[in-house]
Amino acid sequence: MADSEQQIKKYRGNCHCGAFVFEFEAPEIKSGVICNCSICYKKGYFAITPGVELKIVKDGGTIKQYQFGEKKWKHQFCSKCGTATYGTSEFFDPPMNMGINARCIQNLDIWALQERHVDSTAHPPPYTPPTHPGPLPSPQSIPDNQGTLYHGSCHCGAVTAALKVDHPFESQSYKGMLAECNCSHCIRGGYVWAYPTKDQLVISGRENLTWYEFNRKIVRKGSCKHCGVLVLAEPVPIQEGEEVSEEMRKFRDGFKDIRPVNLRVVNQDELDVEGLRRGGRVRQARRAGGGGVCESVSIIEEREDGG
Repeated sequence: MADSEQQIKKYRGNCHCGAFVFEFEAPEIKSGVICNCSICYKKGYFAITPGVELKIVKDGGTIKQYQFGEKKWKHQFCSKCGTATYGTSEFFDPPMNMGINARCIQNLDIWALQERHVDSTAHPPPYTPPTHPGPLPSPQSIPDNQGTLYHGSCHCGAVTAALKVDHPFESQSYKGMLAECNCSHCIRGGYVWAYPTKDQLVISGRENLTWYEFNRKIVRKGSCKHCGVLVLAEPVPIQEGEEVSEEMRKFRDGFKDIRPVNLRVVNQDELDVEGLRRGGRVRQARRAGGGGVCESVSIIEEREDGG
Protein backbone atom coordinates (compact mmCIF):
# COMPACT_ATOMS: atom_id res chain seq x y z
CA MET A 1 0.00 0.00 0.00
CA ALA A 2 1.42 3.40 -0.96
CA ASP A 3 2.14 5.94 1.79
CA SER A 4 -0.70 8.14 0.53
CA GLU A 5 -3.09 5.20 0.93
CA GLN A 6 -2.04 4.26 4.47
CA GLN A 7 -4.72 4.38 7.09
CA ILE A 8 -4.63 7.61 9.06
CA LYS A 9 -4.60 7.28 12.83
CA LYS A 10 -5.23 9.83 15.54
CA TYR A 11 -2.46 10.12 18.10
CA ARG A 12 -2.48 11.84 21.46
CA GLY A 13 0.59 12.79 23.47
CA ASN A 14 1.50 14.58 26.66
CA CYS A 15 4.33 15.52 28.95
CA HIS A 16 4.47 13.33 32.03
CA CYS A 17 2.80 15.73 34.45
CA GLY A 18 -0.06 16.30 31.97
CA ALA A 19 0.31 20.08 31.78
CA PHE A 20 0.80 19.90 27.99
CA VAL A 21 -1.35 17.67 25.77
CA PHE A 22 -1.40 17.51 21.98
CA GLU A 23 -2.99 15.52 19.16
CA PHE A 24 -2.24 14.89 15.49
CA GLU A 25 -3.34 12.59 12.70
CA ALA A 26 -0.83 10.64 10.63
CA PRO A 27 -0.17 7.21 9.12
CA GLU A 28 0.61 4.49 11.64
CA ILE A 29 3.93 5.08 13.39
CA LYS A 30 6.19 2.12 12.77
CA SER A 31 9.66 3.64 13.16
CA GLY A 32 11.56 6.63 14.42
CA VAL A 33 14.97 8.28 14.31
CA ILE A 34 17.62 8.12 17.02
CA CYS A 35 20.13 10.88 16.28
CA ASN A 36 23.50 11.19 18.00
CA CYS A 37 23.77 14.97 17.86
CA SER A 38 24.43 16.47 21.27
CA ILE A 39 20.87 17.49 22.14
CA CYS A 40 19.09 14.41 20.77
CA TYR A 41 21.59 12.17 22.54
CA LYS A 42 21.29 13.82 25.94
CA LYS A 43 17.49 14.03 25.80
CA GLY A 44 17.01 10.53 24.40
CA TYR A 45 14.81 11.72 21.52
CA PHE A 46 12.95 9.14 19.44
CA ALA A 47 12.02 11.53 16.66
CA ILE A 48 9.31 11.38 14.03
CA THR A 49 8.41 13.97 11.40
CA PRO A 50 4.81 13.26 10.40
CA GLY A 51 4.50 16.47 8.33
CA VAL A 52 1.25 17.54 10.01
CA GLU A 53 0.17 20.29 12.35
CA LEU A 54 -0.19 19.66 16.06
CA LYS A 55 -3.48 20.39 17.77
CA ILE A 56 -2.78 21.70 21.26
CA VAL A 57 -5.42 20.19 23.55
CA LYS A 58 -4.08 21.56 26.81
CA ASP A 59 -1.40 24.11 27.59
CA GLY A 60 -0.70 24.62 31.26
CA GLY A 61 1.98 27.20 30.62
CA THR A 62 4.87 24.91 31.57
CA ILE A 63 6.44 24.52 28.11
CA LYS A 64 9.86 26.15 27.89
CA GLN A 65 12.01 26.72 24.81
CA TYR A 66 15.71 25.91 24.56
CA GLN A 67 18.04 27.02 21.76
CA PHE A 68 21.79 26.81 21.32
CA GLY A 69 24.53 27.24 18.72
CA GLU A 70 23.17 28.96 15.63
CA LYS A 71 19.67 28.74 17.13
CA LYS A 72 18.14 27.13 14.05
CA TRP A 73 16.11 24.74 16.19
CA LYS A 74 13.63 25.50 18.96
CA HIS A 75 13.47 22.63 21.44
CA GLN A 76 10.36 22.54 23.60
CA PHE A 77 10.23 20.82 27.00
CA CYS A 78 8.02 20.88 30.08
CA SER A 79 9.66 22.93 32.80
CA LYS A 80 7.81 20.97 35.50
CA CYS A 81 8.47 17.31 34.60
CA GLY A 82 11.34 17.78 32.11
CA THR A 83 9.65 15.94 29.24
CA ALA A 84 10.98 16.88 25.80
CA THR A 85 7.90 17.24 23.58
CA TYR A 86 8.79 18.56 20.13
CA GLY A 87 11.08 20.88 18.19
CA THR A 88 10.78 23.19 15.19
CA SER A 89 13.45 24.07 12.66
CA GLU A 90 14.20 27.01 10.39
CA PHE A 91 15.58 24.66 7.76
CA PHE A 92 12.16 23.58 6.47
CA ASP A 93 8.75 25.08 5.91
CA PRO A 94 5.79 24.11 8.12
CA PRO A 95 4.60 21.49 8.80
CA MET A 96 7.72 19.57 7.72
CA ASN A 97 9.78 21.68 10.12
CA MET A 98 8.40 19.92 13.20
CA GLY A 99 9.96 16.92 14.86
CA ILE A 100 7.90 15.19 17.57
CA ASN A 101 9.38 13.15 20.39
CA ALA A 102 7.42 9.93 19.88
CA ARG A 103 8.17 8.96 23.47
CA CYS A 104 5.40 11.37 24.52
CA ILE A 105 2.72 9.58 22.52
CA GLN A 106 0.22 7.61 24.57
CA ASN A 107 -0.14 3.84 24.11
CA LEU A 108 2.81 3.68 21.73
CA ASP A 109 5.28 0.87 22.44
CA ILE A 110 8.58 2.59 21.69
CA TRP A 111 10.60 -0.59 22.15
CA ALA A 112 8.54 -2.33 19.46
CA LEU A 113 9.28 0.33 16.83
CA GLN A 114 12.07 0.16 14.30
CA GLU A 115 15.04 2.38 15.20
CA ARG A 116 16.81 4.30 12.44
CA HIS A 117 20.13 5.59 13.74
CA VAL A 118 21.50 8.79 12.22
CA ASP A 119 25.10 9.99 12.66
CA SER A 120 24.98 13.77 12.98
CA THR A 121 28.10 14.39 15.03
CA ALA A 122 30.13 15.40 11.98
CA HIS A 123 27.77 18.25 11.08
CA PRO A 124 29.08 21.70 12.07
CA PRO A 125 29.27 23.47 14.36
CA PRO A 126 30.84 20.96 16.73
CA TYR A 127 29.49 20.65 20.25
CA THR A 128 32.04 21.32 22.97
CA PRO A 129 31.15 19.53 26.22
CA PRO A 130 31.09 21.87 29.23
CA THR A 131 33.94 21.47 31.71
CA HIS A 132 33.20 20.11 35.16
CA PRO A 133 34.70 22.66 37.62
CA GLY A 134 35.26 20.06 40.32
CA PRO A 135 35.70 18.63 42.82
CA LEU A 136 36.12 15.05 41.64
CA PRO A 137 34.68 12.00 43.39
CA SER A 138 36.94 10.03 45.69
CA PRO A 139 34.94 6.94 46.73
CA GLN A 140 36.31 4.89 49.58
CA SER A 141 35.71 1.67 47.65
CA ILE A 142 37.99 2.66 44.73
CA PRO A 143 41.69 3.56 45.26
CA ASP A 144 42.78 6.92 43.81
CA ASN A 145 44.94 5.32 41.13
CA GLN A 146 42.28 2.84 40.04
CA GLY A 147 38.83 2.91 38.52
CA THR A 148 37.37 4.88 35.59
CA LEU A 149 36.45 8.54 35.81
CA TYR A 150 33.66 9.93 33.60
CA HIS A 151 32.72 13.56 33.07
CA GLY A 152 29.36 14.90 31.93
CA SER A 153 26.78 17.64 32.00
CA CYS A 154 23.35 18.73 30.95
CA HIS A 155 23.38 20.23 27.45
CA CYS A 156 23.77 23.91 28.35
CA GLY A 157 26.43 23.24 31.01
CA ALA A 158 24.56 24.74 33.96
CA VAL A 159 24.82 21.34 35.67
CA THR A 160 27.96 19.21 35.42
CA ALA A 161 28.93 15.86 36.85
CA ALA A 162 31.89 13.60 37.55
CA LEU A 163 31.41 9.89 38.11
CA LYS A 164 33.96 7.28 39.18
CA VAL A 165 33.28 3.54 38.87
CA ASP A 166 35.44 0.49 39.46
CA HIS A 167 35.47 -0.63 35.81
CA PRO A 168 34.37 0.96 32.50
CA PHE A 169 30.67 0.53 31.76
CA GLU A 170 31.57 -1.10 28.44
CA SER A 171 33.74 -3.70 30.17
CA GLN A 172 32.56 -7.17 31.10
CA SER A 173 34.27 -6.50 34.43
CA TYR A 174 31.62 -3.93 35.32
CA LYS A 175 29.03 -5.87 37.33
CA GLY A 176 26.67 -3.03 38.26
CA MET A 177 23.22 -2.77 36.74
CA LEU A 178 22.58 -0.60 33.68
CA ALA A 179 18.88 -0.24 33.02
CA GLU A 180 16.39 1.30 30.62
CA CYS A 181 12.86 1.30 31.98
CA ASN A 182 9.53 1.65 30.17
CA CYS A 183 7.60 3.21 33.04
CA SER A 184 5.65 6.31 32.09
CA HIS A 185 8.38 8.78 33.07
CA CYS A 186 11.56 6.92 32.09
CA ILE A 187 10.27 6.01 28.64
CA ARG A 188 9.63 9.67 27.85
CA GLY A 189 13.30 10.52 28.26
CA GLY A 190 14.90 7.29 27.14
CA TYR A 191 16.91 7.39 30.35
CA VAL A 192 19.70 4.86 30.80
CA TRP A 193 20.33 4.39 34.50
CA ALA A 194 23.44 3.46 36.43
CA TYR A 195 23.37 3.10 40.21
CA PRO A 196 26.58 4.42 41.77
CA THR A 197 26.95 5.16 45.46
CA LYS A 198 26.72 8.75 46.70
CA ASP A 199 30.49 9.14 46.99
CA GLN A 200 31.02 7.98 43.39
CA LEU A 201 29.10 10.95 41.96
CA VAL A 202 29.75 14.69 42.25
CA ILE A 203 27.24 17.20 40.89
CA SER A 204 28.09 20.84 40.32
CA GLY A 205 25.33 23.41 39.74
CA ARG A 206 22.60 21.74 41.80
CA GLU A 207 20.94 25.14 42.13
CA ASN A 208 20.08 24.85 38.42
CA LEU A 209 18.11 21.62 38.88
CA THR A 210 14.32 21.43 38.84
CA TRP A 211 13.03 18.55 40.97
CA TYR A 212 10.03 16.50 39.89
CA GLU A 213 8.01 14.25 42.20
CA PHE A 214 4.91 12.19 41.43
CA ASN A 215 2.76 9.29 42.60
CA ARG A 216 3.91 8.31 46.11
CA LYS A 217 6.58 11.03 46.05
CA ILE A 218 9.30 8.84 47.46
CA VAL A 219 11.83 9.75 44.77
CA ARG A 220 12.49 13.00 42.99
CA LYS A 221 14.27 13.47 39.66
CA GLY A 222 16.46 16.45 38.85
CA SER A 223 16.64 18.02 35.40
CA CYS A 224 18.31 21.23 34.26
CA LYS A 225 15.88 24.14 34.48
CA HIS A 226 17.47 25.75 31.40
CA CYS A 227 17.79 22.92 28.84
CA GLY A 228 15.62 20.19 30.39
CA VAL A 229 18.21 17.37 30.45
CA LEU A 230 17.57 14.94 33.32
CA VAL A 231 20.66 14.27 35.43
CA LEU A 232 19.90 12.11 38.48
CA ALA A 233 17.39 10.76 40.97
CA GLU A 234 17.45 10.89 44.77
CA PRO A 235 15.14 10.34 47.75
CA VAL A 236 12.69 13.12 48.49
CA PRO A 237 14.12 15.05 51.47
CA ILE A 238 12.32 14.59 54.76
CA GLN A 239 11.81 17.70 56.85
CA GLU A 240 12.60 17.65 60.55
CA GLY A 241 9.60 16.40 62.52
CA GLU A 242 7.81 15.18 59.38
CA GLU A 243 5.85 11.98 59.78
CA VAL A 244 7.08 9.30 57.38
CA SER A 245 5.28 6.10 56.44
CA GLU A 246 6.95 2.77 57.08
CA GLU A 247 7.04 2.22 53.32
CA MET A 248 8.99 5.42 52.71
CA ARG A 249 11.32 4.81 55.63
CA LYS A 250 12.12 1.31 54.38
CA PHE A 251 12.74 2.62 50.89
CA ARG A 252 15.02 5.42 52.08
CA ASP A 253 17.06 3.02 54.22
CA GLY A 254 17.80 0.95 51.12
CA PHE A 255 18.32 3.96 48.89
CA LYS A 256 20.26 6.39 51.09
CA ASP A 257 23.70 5.46 49.75
CA ILE A 258 22.65 5.14 46.07
CA ARG A 259 22.45 7.98 43.54
CA PRO A 260 20.98 6.80 40.23
CA VAL A 261 22.43 8.83 37.36
CA ASN A 262 21.23 9.15 33.77
CA LEU A 263 24.19 8.01 31.68
CA ARG A 264 23.09 10.25 28.82
CA VAL A 265 24.75 13.15 30.64
CA VAL A 266 28.19 11.51 30.29
CA ASN A 267 30.29 13.08 27.52
CA GLN A 268 29.91 11.16 24.27
CA ASP A 269 33.66 10.96 23.69
CA GLU A 270 33.90 9.04 26.97
CA LEU A 271 30.84 6.79 26.74
CA ASP A 272 28.65 5.53 23.87
CA VAL A 273 25.28 5.03 25.58
CA GLU A 274 23.51 3.99 22.39
CA GLY A 275 26.27 1.47 21.80
CA LEU A 276 25.65 0.05 25.26
CA ARG A 277 21.96 -0.29 24.41
CA ARG A 278 22.49 -1.97 21.07
CA GLY A 279 25.22 -4.20 22.47
CA GLY A 280 22.93 -5.64 25.11
CA ARG A 281 24.78 -4.13 28.06
CA VAL A 282 21.64 -2.23 29.13
CA ARG A 283 18.78 -4.19 30.63
CA GLN A 284 15.32 -3.34 29.31
CA ALA A 285 12.91 -3.58 32.22
CA ARG A 286 9.21 -3.59 31.50
CA ARG A 287 7.45 -2.10 34.49
CA ALA A 288 4.09 -3.75 33.82
CA GLY A 289 5.60 -7.23 33.97
CA GLY A 290 6.45 -7.05 37.65
CA GLY A 291 9.95 -7.33 39.07
CA GLY A 292 11.28 -4.71 36.64
CA VAL A 293 14.04 -2.31 37.57
CA CYS A 294 11.74 0.45 38.79
CA GLU A 295 9.87 -1.98 40.98
CA SER A 296 12.87 -3.77 42.43
CA VAL A 297 15.11 -0.72 42.78
CA SER A 298 12.20 1.69 43.27
CA ILE A 299 13.68 4.50 41.24
CA ILE A 300 10.29 5.77 40.11
CA GLU A 301 6.69 4.70 40.38
CA GLU A 302 4.20 4.00 37.60
CA ARG A 303 1.41 6.43 36.89
CA GLU A 304 -1.62 6.58 34.66
CA ASP A 305 -1.01 9.01 31.79
CA GLY A 306 -4.06 11.18 31.83
CA GLY A 307 -4.83 13.88 29.30
